[in-house]
Amino acid sequence: MKIIELKKTLGYFGFVPFISLAIIPWIFGEEIAECSIFILCAYSAIVLSFLGGISWGWDDKNYSQDLNIIYGIAFSLFGCLILLSAFFEPVISLSIAFIGFNAFYYFESRRDILFDHKIEYKQLRKNLTVLVSICFLITIAYIVNPYS
Repeated sequence: MKIIELKKTLGYFGFVPFISLAIIPWIFGEEIAECSIFILCAYSAIVLSFLGGISWGWDDKNYSQDLNIIYGIAFSLFGCLILLSAFFEPVISLSIAFIGFNAFYYFESRRDILFDHKIEYKQLRKNLTVLVSICFLITIAYIVNPYS
């Protein structure tokens, strides 16, 4: 299996918990919605922290590696903020996650010098960011829905 195919497969497998946790509240209702939403926030925090860590290994011919590490740590701390806010206000947590994932995609597209050269990877990251963002919006819609 080519490495890009493996990345695609693992990337979409990593998306399965996002979509599952986003639709569980709509299907099963209030009895497990709170738990599902909290797990979605926690999983989002873990994934964003992981993404922040990958910036440490980017090739650094055009940008400062120190700055990449600082940004990477900031995204990992952003993940901690997602988890912490999930205990108090899930809508805020999911909003922070929405902003964090999109901000990381923007950061990666600007700072990883090979990002534009890896067309299939770039498309995969774009697709996953959009899909995960939709999951956050679906879950926020469930929370603010007056009928749920």
